[in-house]
Formats: sequence, C-alpha cells, structure tokens
Amino acid sequence: MTRIHALLTATFIATMSLQVSASPVTVSSQDLPGHCDVLGPLPTIMDELGTAPAFPLDELISATAVVTTTDACASSSSPAIDNALLSITNLTTVSFTDLHYVTDPGTGFTNFDGVINSFEAVRLDNVGVNRPLIAEIGGSLPLVFEPGETWQVILDDWNAGGPSAADLGSIGVPSSVVPDPSTGSIVAIPVPVPEPATVSLLTIIGLGLLIRHRRRQP
Repeated sequence: MTRIHALLTATFIATMSLQVSASPVTVSSQDLPGHCDVLGPLPTIMDELGTAPAFPLDELISATAVVTTTDACASSSSPAIDNALLSITNLTTVSFTDLHYVTDPGTGFTNFDGVINSFEAVRLDNVGVNRPLIAEIGGSLPLVFEPGETWQVILDDWNAGGPSAADLGSIGVPSSVVPDPSTGSIVAIPVPVPEPATVSLLTIIGLGLLIRHRRRQP
C-alpha cells in the first residue's frame, strides 16, 4: 500500500468513527469490601452495550454463554454451583475500555466487586484476585474491547437453571422493561476518536496529496 492510500484509509476510518457514539447511561458505583477486587473508580456517565434488536449499530455486541467449572474468584465461588462462561463480540466500529457487567433484577452471581446503580457488578479484567476475563480473541491491545474482538468472561455461581448470561437485550442499567428479557448489562467507556477539525484537516491533506500524485502520473 502506498503512503497516499495508507493516509486515505486512515482518514476514512477516523471519519467513520466520528459518526458513531453509543448512548450514555448514568452510573452510580460503590465498592463492597470483602467482595473480590475493587470496582471503581468509575465515571458518572458510561456507554451501555447490548444485543439486537434493542441496541443500535453503535452499541451492538453479540453474546453467547455456556456452563463452566472454572472460577474467576475462587474465594467466593461455590464448587457445588456451575459458573457461566460469557462470550461477547464487539460489532461496532468503536473501541471500549473499562468494561463492567451489571446484573438486572433477579440475576445473581458471586464474583462481583461492588454495585452499579444498586445492582451487583464486576470489572471485566484479568488483574487482581478476581479475574473474570480469561480470553481476548482477535484484538491487539490488552483490556481494550476493539471492533471485531471477542472477550470471554466468567460469572461465578451463575443463576442455577436460570436464564442465560447472554441475555443482554434490554436498554437501561438496570433494565426497566417488564417482563424483562435481559439478565444484565455491559457498560464501558469509549476510546476517544480524533476531533472533527483534525479529521477534516487530514481529509484535506489526503485529497491534496492524491491530486498531486495523480498530476505526476505520465
């Protein structure tokens, strides 16, 4: 790829990234001493990610869940209760950091770090005593949920025989839908993208270089 084509490609990606931004949700978080790791600090506004058809393209993930006996936080997990292995894939064009799983009413698990909006929540990472994040597939940056990347996370002692941990299809933290088809939410912080003025400047430079390149062609 020539320098011209590389610059134009980067400009196009940056421009497209500016056209999407997930809807914000208000977050009130609190650590619970004695529950695995520290939850925060968290900003008061975060983005919620979820599955179709409730969530638009700029918030969209896919999710599946299976049963596992692997623990995320062994000190709080019961060997008599199976855990959930939740896989989520970023279907947006935006990268996210500081992912947290938050329960909806009626959902329970034991490796939570604290509460978000009064409901049990866990930071999805692989640091400390509580390590729910066991795999980052398809990405290049650690602890950054990149477009197309899949994360696999463990929720200890998941609702025995209850709804799937992959039911992430209701907007709201917690969901206000009745009856609620969702068991939880994923909240995160979007990675900043270039300011519009910066992208506009890159576009102008890129087009100028392209015109100059073409004029030099025999």
